[in-house]
Amino acid sequence: MFTKSPSYYASVAINVNYCLAEFNIIAAMKHIIYSFIFITLINLSASAQKLFPILLKDKWGYMNQEGKVIITPKYDIAQEFNEGFAVVALGNQPCLINVSEQRIIDTGIYQFISKFNEGSCAVRNFEKQWFYINAMGKIMLKLDSFVYEANPFYNGLARVSKQMDEISKKYYIDVTSLAYRFAYIKKDGKYACDFIYRDAENFENNIARVKENTMTFLIDNTFTKKCKETTEIGKFNEGIAVFIDNGKFGYINDKGEIIIPAQYDYASMFYNGLAEVEILKKVCYINTAGVKQFEPTFEELRPFAEGFAGFKQNDKYGFINGKGEMMMQPYYDDVAYFANGLCPVRKGSKWGAINKEGKLVLKLDFDFVGTFEDGVAEIIYKDISLYADLRGNILPIWDK
Repeated sequence: MFTKSPSYYASVAINVNYCLAEFNIIAAMKHIIYSFIFITLINLSASAQKLFPILLKDKWGYMNQEGKVIITPKYDIAQEFNEGFAVVALGNQPCLINVSEQRIIDTGIYQFISKFNEGSCAVRNFEKQWFYINAMGKIMLKLDSFVYEANPFYNGLARVSKQMDEISKKYYIDVTSLAYRFAYIKKDGKYACDFIYRDAENFENNIARVKENTMTFLIDNTFTKKCKETTEIGKFNEGIAVFIDNGKFGYINDKGEIIIPAQYDYASMFYNGLAEVEILKKVCYINTAGVKQFEPTFEELRPFAEGFAGFKQNDKYGFINGKGEMMMQPYYDDVAYFANGLCPVRKGSKWGAINKEGKLVLKLDFDFVGTFEDGVAEIIYKDISLYADLRGNILPIWDK
């Protein structure tokens, strides 16, 4: 029998320890990979079925588009799901859950949890310290202690703010007041710009609205000014936003170019290529080239959608097409706009919904009816929040 030297056994022990360490590393990596795959599958499942908050006996839960209760009402607060995660609260303490109702962030840890977006959410602990948490509930960023508020990431940038003293003159005396300044951070925690803005919005399509002093303008993700300063710029829709200059309304695109000069007394955002503008106290639609689709004759218009638009005449609402031609005579006291073939309408104090033939799919029984953009619409019946589907069924459907 051959005997081995002490150095041999020592080398074997080292190799075994090395292999064990390597095995642990591989196991840990597999755990991370499996966790990532599991979370990805959950998110894919979430995208396959949208969940809607529901209220029962002062507790919130979630249903799917068919009205089946997926998460039993038990929460004090329930926000909408985004990327497979939603903020809920138990005992008025927020937590973050996934669509399988697993707690990614438990209660009692953070005082505030933001919407989950682009793989993370902003959270604030009870010492008012801000962090960003990833999809596995782990801290990915810790912000400076002076940060007053943090928001979710949009297009790789997150809006943050801080409080500061602002000194102004009043009757030749220095007056100190509390003010806020805004900046943006990147996902590695570095500041993309300093706290220079008096107001700021989230980035959308790499464009954000910001304000310096009293004037508003657009910046891109390199913080280059994209347009001239103006009084106000509205929210973009279909790549176009309303802007106000010297009391007149016009339109600007997301490159910062003025596509329709400020000339209207009022203007709304574009929907399906048409926007409502007011000229001499009457309204009409214009297209993206600023061409009137018909002469301004109506008192008020609703957004153009699915070939129809609500109009107001003699205090009643009917429907026209994009050319201003009558589709339904004025009859209702208020209307919204068509989505998925249905439009909310109001007669007296009660709301319902009609189809494109003008027939009531949802009877005029409700205190409120929202639009059917997700295949269901929020409704309020006798102070109870519910939903209605495209067939007029009331949701959720509770199992007996």
